[in-house]
Amino acid sequence: MARKWRGALVGSLALAGVLGTIVVHTTPGSQAALLATATSVNVDLPRREVSGNVESPAISFIDSPSPTCSRPVAGTGACYIQWNYLYVTADSGSYVVSMTVTIDNRLRAYHSGFFQSSMFIPGGMTAPGYRVTCGAPGSGGIAEWGKTYTYAIRARETTGLTAANYGSVTCPADVVKVLLPLIQKH
Repeated sequence: MARKWRGALVGSLALAGVLGTIVVHTTPGSQAALLATATSVNVDLPRREVSGNVESPAISFIDSPSPTCSRPVAGTGACYIQWNYLYVTADSGSYVVSMTVTIDNRLRAYHSGFFQSSMFIPGGMTAPGYRVTCGAPGSGGIAEWGKTYTYAIRARETTGLTAANYGSVTCPADVVKVLLPLIQKH
């Protein structure tokens, strides 16, 4: 009877070791960036911010290529801000808890993690992008272009420390024309 229990215990420990190894080695590595054409003008260069000791960041990095702002249908006033992908990795021994996207101080996306050392959000997951108003020509300070929006991408890990990327994107101009019917009084 003791041999059976010992055999079952050894088998269970071996299975747990194999499963643990699989979980550790299947964490996704660096993802290839998708190629895309830019349809907007960036006003400010994106910048990164890390809380805690600057020489030893809490989160290794947030990778967010410059966003684009596109106007799929002219005359609607609707533009869409989108990134090809968003990617964050946690410091060694930590896990990514969440990643958020804010545009003009409005929370637009919240992605949460569960025991993962990195988080990859492909652009297709948020397609066609985050809807914003295009704006009239010059409304963002650049002639012939529309509004300029600021964004912040923030990530938090299990140690409670955070990292962030900031920047801005300018959308194409678009004017909505509303035609009212002519009603004659008698």
